[in-house]
Amino acid sequence: MDPSVRKLPDSGERSQFASGAVRDAMNGKGLPSLLPIAALRAASKRFEDGALKYGRSNWEKGIPLSRYVDSIYRHMWAFMEGDEEEDHLGAVVWNSMCLLQTKEWINNEKLPEVLNDL
Repeated sequence: MDPSVRKLPDSGERSQFASGAVRDAMNGKGLPSLLPIAALRAASKRFEDGALKYGRSNWEKGIPLSRYVDSIYRHMWAFMEGDEEEDHLGAVVWNSMCLLQTKEWINNEKLPEVLNDL
């Protein structure tokens, strides 16, 4: 086999469609089609705002996990108090996404353990 061709993962389970086509089963792979559009749009806008203010993908350099958690709380409190000066729920989604990704990168040793300050 050509080494540049990657082998497709195979769970051994199949889904068959009305057309007769088959494909590897989806169980355990997640259902991105169910992600809420409004939350994704809000997060996308926050990523854009951050890119303009701090530079594209600045957050990927590594931010301590506690900073995300603190920001999540502050934005939730502001939202609950009725503050509409900025998109606080979008900020909660953004911080949650970055917290999750940063934690995964720390666990996979792509970012230093020192960022896990919780």
